[in-house]
Amino acid sequence: MDYIVAGVAPTVEEQEAERLVTSEDVFLPECLAEMLLLKWHAQFALLNFLMFMSWRPTRGLNVPSFETTSRLNPTSRTGDFSTLQETDYYDEYERSAPKPLTRDQRRSKLAAISNPDFYFPPDPEADLAEDAETNAPEPVLQRQQPRAQASFSYNEKDKNGPSHWYRVDSRCGGRYQSPILLNTSSALLVNRKRPLRLDGQTNLPQSILLQNDGHSAKFTYNWRNGDCPVLHGGPLKTKYLFDQFHFHWGVNSTVGSEHVYDYQRYPMEIHLVFYNGLYESFQEAREQVDGIAVVGMFYEIYQHSATEQLNTWTRFLRNVIAPSSEYNIPFIDTFPLYEVIGDFEWPYFTYEGSLTTPPCLETVTWIVSTKPLLVTEREMRQFRRLQSPTGQMVNNFRPVQKLNHRRVFLY
Repeated sequence: MDYIVAGVAPTVEEQEAERLVTSEDVFLPECLAEMLLLKWHAQFALLNFLMFMSWRPTRGLNVPSFETTSRLNPTSRTGDFSTLQETDYYDEYERSAPKPLTRDQRRSKLAAISNPDFYFPPDPEADLAEDAETNAPEPVLQRQQPRAQASFSYNEKDKNGPSHWYRVDSRCGGRYQSPILLNTSSALLVNRKRPLRLDGQTNLPQSILLQNDGHSAKFTYNWRNGDCPVLHGGPLKTKYLFDQFHFHWGVNSTVGSEHVYDYQRYPMEIHLVFYNGLYESFQEAREQVDGIAVVGMFYEIYQHSATEQLNTWTRFLRNVIAPSSEYNIPFIDTFPLYEVIGDFEWPYFTYEGSLTTPPCLETVTWIVSTKPLLVTEREMRQFRRLQSPTGQMVNNFRPVQKLNHRRVFLY
């Protein structure tokens, strides 16, 4: 164009050079656009690949996993993994043999898992075991087969006495065991409360089975359909059906009750056992966290007469003196629950605990009355005549257990 303005005609070579320069100016921006487009496509493909790899399970990769180990062995929840060597992800991974731990390392692991919010069955003989035991292969988690429960004893000198019940059943070493010490001063007072009710306590059963099971005297009622007493209200969220009641007593009238009320132990305590109506039977309910409710009531000695018969139903005890004996009380001699416990309105403690005999299942809501019932010395002698497999059935109560930060409420 400069040639035209100057009045000089361009040569053929100059015209060809000008045409090439003009075409390059148009071609360069188009090239840059295509390169940017290809770059965006590559970034998008890389992003999709990374998202896919993060979602893809790593089972086939060489990534050390401690999930199975921690489930099989609670002590492997804690540890120092800073010394783990990095390996190629696509090489075959082989689990190395466990290294023996020192005694200090074992102590630190045991201290790390001793969380009061969790239950670890006690094993006092294993926490200071020799280091060689740690070389044993990890146990395989298998479903335990039901086994016959070993006999337990209330005699502290026996090998299966109360302090060794965890050998009979490991659940007896749990953190939420019963009975406990009940203190009015430390209990949490409940002001807004629902009334506790026992419907059907005046109903008569068809018959009553009285058993000497070697540890207590147990009364099991046989009800018609719809006549079974129902416990509800108070701390209970559902209805509980009556199952049986039994007793705990001492060799004399200074001991006997399982729970201790304001540092006082009573000569006898009755336990009325109920199970959650959501389940078919007591055996099924006792395995559930809300399966059982037990009403405990103390007995104190009636001071005005030592021979008067206040509880007429105690006359049946003479039929089950021998251990493992039983007696069926016919309908004509049956008696309602009202005749045993009277009115069902009194202040009471409540807390979450366990059965007081093996298997010591921690599925019990305890309701312990603060108003004692009355019993005479003559009636107490009838209980003390009963025999166990080891002799006279007395002091069949478990020592009080640790509270372990549980809350006790007073209604």
